[in-house]
Amino acid sequence: MSQKTLFIDYSKCIGCETCEYICRFVHDTPRIHMVRTTSGMMAPLYCRHCEDPKCAKACTKGALVRDKDGALILQTMLCRGCTTRNCLLACPYAALLETDKGVMIAKCDLCAKRRHLGMLPACVEMCPCGAIHYIDREELGELETAEAKKAHDLLRKHISNP
Repeated sequence: MSQKTLFIDYSKCIGCETCEYICRFVHDTPRIHMVRTTSGMMAPLYCRHCEDPKCAKACTKGALVRDKDGALILQTMLCRGCTTRNCLLACPYAALLETDKGVMIAKCDLCAKRRHLGMLPACVEMCPCGAIHYIDREELGELETAEAKKAHDLLRKHISNP
């Protein structure tokens, strides 16, 4: 089964926050989060829908499962009431977000409802720089240019989530 994921080319991202705002518009709670590093770099943190997801392994409720496209989906009814937040700590990309809503965790589902209608994730369609791609995991290598890798490595230096 192919696995879909997002790829953000940080060398193309201008930090405009369009992805976060459109995600908030579509889902009420954004599932992609812009951060500013100590060096001033603006970059979105987002779920990579990892091949071997540490968040799913850490979830004691089994609330993180794959859908038909391979997207890692949060089953909110199973997540409800969990107080461990193990998934937050386990994610190496800081991509699960704590909320003050009924379900305490928000996570990208690659716009599952939009995909069901044959549409792309909203952030992909709205990114003014073409920095966000919705791809099969096998395509990652094709998009990781030297510039993209350099920008990603620069961001990773600022994210320290063991």
